[in-house]
Amino acid sequence: MIFAAPHAGRRIPEALAELARVDPRALRSLEDPLVDQLIQGAGVTTLSAVVARAFVDVNRAPEELDPLLVDGGAGRTSRVQAGLGVIPRLTAVGEPIHRRRLSMQEARTWLAEAHAPYHAILAELMHETRARHGRAVLVDWHSMPSQAAEAEARRSGRRPDIVLGDLHGRACDPAVTAKARAVFEEHGRTVALNRPYAGGFVTQTWGRPRDGFHALQVEIDRSMYLDETTLEPRPEFAALKSEVAEVATALLALAPRSAAAE
Repeated sequence: MIFAAPHAGRRIPEALAELARVDPRALRSLEDPLVDQLIQGAGVTTLSAVVARAFVDVNRAPEELDPLLVDGGAGRTSRVQAGLGVIPRLTAVGEPIHRRRLSMQEARTWLAEAHAPYHAILAELMHETRARHGRAVLVDWHSMPSQAAEAEARRSGRRPDIVLGDLHGRACDPAVTAKARAVFEEHGRTVALNRPYAGGFVTQTWGRPRDGFHALQVEIDRSMYLDETTLEPRPEFAALKSEVAEVATALLALAPRSAAAE
C-alpha cells in the first residue's frame, strides 16, 4: 500500500515567484496544508509532493493546459475552465496568479520539473508493490476547505467530515472503501462517498482493479485539524493522525483475505 499527498507541497520555484502577481500566502491557498504530516508514520510507503500546487498540480493530466494562461493550451475540462488546470491560473479564491501568459515551452519546462518526476516515482512504487504483493493499493490524501463541506451540507443536508472517492466503485475493491469508511465512522466522523469529490487524475490513472491497481481518494475537512487562517495545526491534529494510521492498519489487514479472493 502507498499513501500519497499530491497537494501538500510548499516550495515555490523561482520561475513562479518571478511571475506571481499575488503574495506567497495567496499561492498557498491551493495547498492541502499539513496532509503530508498527517500521513507520515502510518506504517506504509508515503509519497508527498514538494513543489507547490500553484506551480504545477500533479493531480491533473499534463494535457490540462489552460488556453487562457498558456499559449497553445487546449485543455477543455471543467477543472481547466475553473482556472485549476495542471498549471493553475487562479488561486483558491479566484485571484489571477500570473503577471503574464506562459509560452508552451515554459509550460513544458514546468511540467518536466514537477509533474513528470512525481508520476515517475509513483509509477515505480505502484509497479514494484504489485510485483511483490500481487496488487497495489494507493490512498490519495487531500484536504478540503470547510466551505466545501458546508456547501455539500446545503446540497444534501449532510455535512461531511471525510469524503471517500472511488469513482463510484470503479477505482478499487469495494472492501477498501468500506473498511476506510468504517474506521472513520468508528471515530464519529461523518463520511460521504464520491460527493462532492469522486476522484481526480491520480485516482483515474491508478484505479484499475482488473490490472491489480486500486486507488481511493480521501478528502478531509481541514478545519478538523488546522486553523484555516493561520494554517497552524489544531490540538485535534494528533488524534486525526492516529486515525490515519488506523486506516493503514485496517487496510493492510484486508490484504491476505482480499488477495485470496482474487
